Parts: sequence; structure tokens; C-alpha cells
Amino acid sequence: MAASTFTTAFLRAEGSAGLAANVAVLLTATTAINGFLFAVGWATPGRQMPMIPPGAVVGLIWTVLLGLMGAARWLYVRQSGDRSWRSWTPYALGTLCIAYPFYTNGLQRNAAALWGTAVTLVAALVVMLVLRGRDAQSPWLLVPTAFWGGYVLSVMIAYPA
Repeated sequence: MAASTFTTAFLRAEGSAGLAANVAVLLTATTAINGFLFAVGWATPGRQMPMIPPGAVVGLIWTVLLGLMGAARWLYVRQSGDRSWRSWTPYALGTLCIAYPFYTNGLQRNAAALWGTAVTLVAALVVMLVLRGRDAQSPWLLVPTAFWGGYVLSVMIAYPA
């Protein structure tokens, strides 16, 4: 019964249970995947980039950003009533962000990290435009992701590996 209630709240994005469900799915996925990668020693950050906060702060930043992506889906469905593919674009963005350690070879600073950050920034902007087509409020929850992506990309360009 509880799983059915969670699934319904998650898919329909109804009420505070829907918000909690949409945020919890992304936070649980990123915590589990990154926890595993760090536990086995595969994702070990390379040399610290200048102008970027320590790893624990970056992890906290990403936790907040992924939570906002879940909240964006919830708000979009709640405001527009649309549960089509558009409502899942914040999750597509979240998946791209969670995949970052995999395509950067364990958070190494390399060309894949630079291009991955650029793609993430562009993807955030595209998702904001997709959501904006039917709801004016939900894209605002993705603005911090775009700012963070732009900031990190500018640091990567200013201080090449």
C-alpha cells in the first residue's frame, strides 16, 4: 500500500507527498550512486580547481540542485497539469548530472569534464525553455543549476588542467 501511495504521489505530483517523492527520488539516486563510487575508491577527485569550493561543499551544492530539479518537475505538473515527456525533462537533466563521475573517469579534470559541464549548462537552459512553454514558475527552480554550470565552466576555461 505504501509503495502504491508513493508511486501515485510521485507520478501525479499531488500535494506535499508529491513534492517529497519527486525530490526524494533524485536525492536517493545521487546519494546511492556517489556513495558507492566514493566507497569503492573509483571517484577520487583530482587536483582541486582554483575558485571551486571544497568537495564536501560541492556535494552539498549538487544535493540542493538535484532537489530543485525534482521540485521543478513537481511544480510543473502541479501548475500545468501536463505529465507528458516535458514533465520528465528535469529528471533527464538530473540523470545527466548524476552520470558526470562516469564520463569524467571518476571526477578527473579532463576534456570530458569540460565538455560535460558545457553540455550540462546547455541542457539546463533547454529544460528551462521546455518547461517555460507551459508553466512560467517551474523553470526558475533550474536557474541555480545554470548559474552553477556557467560558473564551473568559466573556471575550467580560465584555469585549464
